[in-house]
Amino acid sequence: MPENLLGICTLALDDISSIDVPTSIVGNTDVTAKQLLAIAKKVGKELVRDYDWQELEMTGDLTTVVDQRAYDVAADFERMLSDTLWDADNSRRIWGAVSRRGWSSLQNSPSTGIYYWFRQIGGQIQLYPTPGEVVAMNYAYMSKYYCTDVLGVALEGWTNDTDLPRLPEDLFTLGIKYYFSKANNLPYGDAEAEYDGALESRQSKNQSVGSVSMASGTCAPGDDLANRRWLNIPDRIDY
Repeated sequence: MPENLLGICTLALDDISSIDVPTSIVGNTDVTAKQLLAIAKKVGKELVRDYDWQELEMTGDLTTVVDQRAYDVAADFERMLSDTLWDADNSRRIWGAVSRRGWSSLQNSPSTGIYYWFRQIGGQIQLYPTPGEVVAMNYAYMSKYYCTDVLGVALEGWTNDTDLPRLPEDLFTLGIKYYFSKANNLPYGDAEAEYDGALESRQSKNQSVGSVSMASGTCAPGDDLANRRWLNIPDRIDY
């Protein structure tokens, strides 16, 4: 089991001399404890923002309502993953996300076809054309909840010393060590390099990568005949 918040903060300060490690973090009025909690939240939000971690990938469901265009996303929604919104009932891709210019074009060029387009605006997903039937759709997204309680319930931020990280604990430990050192005018160059190195290593190994075929005629998975895209590049390449 990974270290909890208190354990992570304790490990982060282990290598920093002359700093007394607090016996608790959340709710503690001690200056060091309050600073550690703020930095732990900063590191969590930074990790969520800067990379698509497989640990945080979730599936969102969207069921259309007749004559309703806009739909709410999940409470933990951070961002949608590209090319993942699909009409599950008809095995069709939902095209988008559409740019402002593209959306304006759609509004002024009415379509009665069988395909949908979407955009994200105001924290919602908007569909075009407005659905005239009930359709089950789904999409992949990144959750902004980077920790859980002891029962495994995902949380947006640390609320108890016993909360556990959803991402590799060493990233929190090293990130807290770096930002704490920097904030307190302590030598932080080595801590920064260690944190950056751990980030690079974890990110490069976080998702499995398939082999790359450079042959022509590679069809994107899931595309139907009418919307087939021919590819000869991978989703990502690690160096």
